[in-house]
Amino acid sequence: MKNLITALFLTLSSTAVNATLIDFEGFADTGERVELAIFTPYLEEGYEFTSTHVHAAVIDSEYSTYNFNFVGNDTDWFGFSEYNTVMLTSASGALFDLSNLTLGINAFATSSSIDIAIIGNLANGNTLISNITNISTSTLVNLDWTNLLSVIFTTSDDAGIDNINVAATQVPAPGAFAIIALGLAFIGFRKKSKNL
Repeated sequence: MKNLITALFLTLSSTAVNATLIDFEGFADTGERVELAIFTPYLEEGYEFTSTHVHAAVIDSEYSTYNFNFVGNDTDWFGFSEYNTVMLTSASGALFDLSNLTLGINAFATSSSIDIAIIGNLANGNTLISNITNISTSTLVNLDWTNLLSVIFTTSDDAGIDNINVAATQVPAPGAFAIIALGLAFIGFRKKSKNL
């Protein structure tokens, strides 16, 4: 009996997670930035970033015009301004999980620190909100949000995002449900035969 319950538990808990890192590398040429058109998504690893304003770009780490610099970060990154609402979605429309990401201030900002609001829209219609305040350098933010339809970012001043760890939301396979049903039926059958 214990072995059956253990097998059922392992079947449900052994679902593989397909983690993906969105790092913006290689999109912009060395020393350049690629400004995104309004509502034209940037696509990487099956995920889309869409911006509501022209002040959004993928920026190479060596880009130096206008003092653009993701303070504390030395890789390519996604920059956006306080005029923007930036949305992250799965390109396929599937649910996804957001583990963590790096947020930071763009040196072009007029203030010495910024605030970034992150809003996760869940499949059940609820929302999750995380307000990260007083960001003055590259900051790792752990969220561990699951079952997301989209994530929205807004900022108080010029900001940067990098190294976003996402994964497709795992749904148990139909085979797992069949094994559970068989296991429960077997347990019920054994109990019934013991009572006879």
